[in-house]
Amino acid sequence: MSLSLLLLTLALLITGALAQRIAGLGFAMVVSPFLVLVMGPHHGIVLVNLCGVFSSLLIIHHVWKDIRWRPFIWLIVPALIGSLPGSFLANALPSGPLSIIVGGMVLLALGVTAVLTRKGHVLGDTGPHRGVAGLFAGFTNSLSGVGGPVLTAYAELTRWPQRDFAATLQPFFIITGSFSAATKVIADPSTMPVFDWWQWLLLAVAIVLGVQIGNRLAPKVHDKLARQLVLLMAVIGAVTAVVKGVFDIVGG
Repeated sequence: MSLSLLLLTLALLITGALAQRIAGLGFAMVVSPFLVLVMGPHHGIVLVNLCGVFSSLLIIHHVWKDIRWRPFIWLIVPALIGSLPGSFLANALPSGPLSIIVGGMVLLALGVTAVLTRKGHVLGDTGPHRGVAGLFAGFTNSLSGVGGPVLTAYAELTRWPQRDFAATLQPFFIITGSFSAATKVIADPSTMPVFDWWQWLLLAVAIVLGVQIGNRLAPKVHDKLARQLVLLMAVIGAVTAVVKGVFDIVGG
């Protein structure tokens, strides 16, 4: 990786970790579309999975007391099932279509969330509903590195309090991200990003820095503003990924 691309990747990781700490989610939404552009979809998505796991590991002790373990179980078991076909498709698809899918799924999930929220729909917070949300979140997380928008839609529709929701997502992202990365690399070892040891160290430092900045800013940033900023960056990145995918297909 060139120095300029490495610096861009570090900036993205700082921003993603900052968003994750403040809003409880947003790491993959912010980072995934851009890393797909920088590294290609296969290496980019695996790196998003790995870095997302590390980010949530750094955050989880700050929010441990607010985690709701019963909803977590309802979400995580179907998510692991959904991760399997998602990982298979992620490895099988060529870079152009996969770039379009990565960006398109982010835009679709965010659009559905906005429409349903505006119309005031409320969904019962039941086990089966959580299971369906977890299944789709696991599938999209493995396919595109992004599971947050599906869970955001579910949280909006069930009126899940932000503090509990953000906390419960951290163990969810740790397990689904680890599982997704492992299944992809086992199926195709070439999908593992290749960096020198010092580059991996810089990636880790960037995530730590982002979380630390987030720790300082989180008490000062309103939840609504935090979500709006994350969504704006995610939309910009997703549109860019879709455009790149189209050019890859046309150019190829």
